Amino acid sequence: MKFALSLLLAAAIPASVAQTVTSLHGSGTTNPQKCYWDIMDTLMKQSKLPIRMTYRGVGSSTGQKDFMGDAGLSPFNDFGSGDIPFSAENFNKFDPGTILHLPVLMGAISFFHSVPTGGAELKLNPCLLARIFNREITTWTHEDIMAINPGLSLAADYPINVARRVLGSSSTKSIATYLHQTCPEHWPIELVDSVVDWKNDTLPCEGSGGMTECIRDNAGTIGYIDSGHGHAENLQEIDLLNFDGQYISSKTANSKGGILAAAESPTAGLPTELDQSFAGVNLLNQPGSNTWPVVALSYIYVRKDLTGHLSPESAQLLRAFLTAVYTPEYNEICQNTFGFVPVTGPLREKALQEIANLNTGGGTEWFFEFSTDKTGTGVGQGDHTFSVKRDSYSEIEQDSLLSKISALQAEIAQMKSMGMGGNMGSTGGVDHDHDHEHDDDKDGSTTNGGSTGSANREAKDDDMDEDYMADFQRDEELTAALAMGAISIALWVFTLIVIIVKYVLHV
Repeated sequence: MKFALSLLLAAAIPASVAQTVTSLHGSGTTNPQKCYWDIMDTLMKQSKLPIRMTYRGVGSSTGQKDFMGDAGLSPFNDFGSGDIPFSAENFNKFDPGTILHLPVLMGAISFFHSVPTGGAELKLNPCLLARIFNREITTWTHEDIMAINPGLSLAADYPINVARRVLGSSSTKSIATYLHQTCPEHWPIELVDSVVDWKNDTLPCEGSGGMTECIRDNAGTIGYIDSGHGHAENLQEIDLLNFDGQYISSKTANSKGGILAAAESPTAGLPTELDQSFAGVNLLNQPGSNTWPVVALSYIYVRKDLTGHLSPESAQLLRAFLTAVYTPEYNEICQNTFGFVPVTGPLREKALQEIANLNTGGGTEWFFEFSTDKTGTGVGQGDHTFSVKRDSYSEIEQDSLLSKISALQAEIAQMKSMGMGGNMGSTGGVDHDHDHEHDDDKDGSTTNGGSTGSANREAKDDDMDEDYMADFQRDEELTAALAMGAISIALWVFTLIVIIVKYVLHV
């Protein structure tokens, strides 16, 4: 729908004054991709000039390969991003002091599961995790798991399914490194990589979305994913034993500063300059009672000299995007919605200074208008100004529809939890009791309020409730989908009419 709207606007511009679209394209880790997408969408909406920004969520390893490019180190992307730094070997392929690791976001990598615990916490320590992921332990009722989860009530030998990433993944590298550091006897160095030689009976899952589906759609499954993504999908999280011997969830750790604490630890190994190698950085299993043990630092990889692969205008757009990633007005969604912790303090200031010093080869610098400019200089209406005063009505409508859908989903969930059968007869609905009495006669069951007839009625009420609610939910979802589709089709039709009138009929 946004693309159709863009075509509509483009068609309305006379050919004689058509403006060049400045573009920017990155690729890399999937973990903060929604954060990047939101910032890019916001900037495109706030820009007076036509700009196009994209980010391919393909994993950290692919992001690094795209950034390195061909044999001559000519990049395939305009910038890369990953939750792992370049290895010393690959970093040294570049001339010294020519590339930057810009630390932008910190996030927890966590373990989620679909074990029917009835809402009870499920605790694991690093060695139990290692033994589960290497398939030494294959049931949730194993005595060593039950020893620290005495309240866990499951069928005997309840099987464990292990979900793992298919392609090279920073999440895989992080959890593999963590398991080796904390339990090398069960997770040897040979299993530390972004691609692991997994056992054949594990579930292959592609990307963060695929991992979510693997966990959610297969009962008894354990897998790993960035914490924000997992919680956004309402997955159940494992309580993990940290360095100080505390069982803690990533959500609790984040609320108590336990994500940022990992980077502030004196043993984290952060270099003094951002153009140095980050290969020795280690944010895993850092001390602190509230510190989460598996913390990933998301980097954006950038060349200090942008003139070799970007036009001056695209280089200035990259500089503006990087600035926005460090700006609270743009990155607050990364924390509030997606669970990341933006880099702050001296590390942020150092990154902003490096961004300001990037060699763009010229071009026009962008300005950010965060409140109405009343100086009379017209800077707010300037060509290269991102203004918070610009918005998109179509997005406002989309947000409204999403709010209504969320409200309907909440109402459906509440109705399910309350049950519908017992109330419907008294409110003029179907008289279930009358119908069920005849059914009970046919079954030879008690018809005069006996326990058997009552149980049958309750069971049938429940069945009808579930069928009713399923139909209701499908109807509401279909209505919402049709509404969104209708808006999209209308925009496409209007765009086509404008194009025909303008370029075919020459009106």
